[in-house]
Amino acid sequence: MPKNYSGTYIYGKYPDYDKMLFEFIMKADELDKKAPGFEDIVFEVKRRQVSPALVKVLQSDAVILLSGPRGLPRQFKAFCAKDIKRGSKKDLKVYIDVTETIIKSEKSGEYKIKDVDRFISYLVSAMVSYIYYKDERRIVSNHNVVSQGAKAFSDLMTNVVSNAAKLSSSSKNISYVRYLGALYYLANILGRDYTVAGDLNVARKIAGLSDREADIVDMQLTANSFDDIKFFVNSMADIIRVNKLTTEVVVERWTFLYGPATVFGLELFPAFATMITDCYVGAYLNNQKTIEKITGTSMVQFAKTILDIGADAV
Repeated sequence: MPKNYSGTYIYGKYPDYDKMLFEFIMKADELDKKAPGFEDIVFEVKRRQVSPALVKVLQSDAVILLSGPRGLPRQFKAFCAKDIKRGSKKDLKVYIDVTETIIKSEKSGEYKIKDVDRFISYLVSAMVSYIYYKDERRIVSNHNVVSQGAKAFSDLMTNVVSNAAKLSSSSKNISYVRYLGALYYLANILGRDYTVAGDLNVARKIAGLSDREADIVDMQLTANSFDDIKFFVNSMADIIRVNKLTTEVVVERWTFLYGPATVFGLELFPAFATMITDCYVGAYLNNQKTIEKITGTSMVQFAKTILDIGADAV
């Protein structure tokens, strides 16, 4: 089953999130995508040519553009939720906060995009969310999503832990963190059975560990080591013997290094994918240069795969 924001440890630490999202959906104004004045928005999306699927995403009845007096935090610019405003709790909708992105002329009624790349990033994020919650297997079974995503996440996590724990580049702990980061991505973010040979091999290759070295790490894992970010960090701290490595330290350092909008990328696939595709689109919605430097070609291959999946699915 795909995981929701409410299923993450980080979301649970901030009970006001539910109220904030509910009030935004109920009170924000919905843009009329069928109005003649909306044609310029469609044209701009076509002109940008990031993916042919994005115009379909924009025009889909499942995608709702909302503008309110105040925009949502950067973590929630595109999110999937039940259609509570229309009273149909079975239907999933993807809500995009365009408060700071699209403006409407009071005189002509025409809509204008203030930042095309930012809006394109939101559309890609919306596309990923919708596919993930409607047809999860398209994503979690894709080879590049598995391998390149694990590599990107592992590199990002290793950078965080190395930075926070002051690990030497020659330390064996670096390889252990790479391995654990890849396994956590596979088990928690993708929801796969990481114990199968194929997934173990992906993680071991990323870390550069021998089978014997990886087996030593595996023996120290518990049944709940990858249940959420807190269990993961606790297990990792025990295995590499760094007591000062806590969940709070990892979350704070991740957010500092990669940007506030990326925090749910620690636990939720749509958020992690958005973190990567935002860099690919190039709107600088997070600490893009740092993420690009850390992830390299895996970021590009992952993002292209996500866009290919969208073009095929939408």
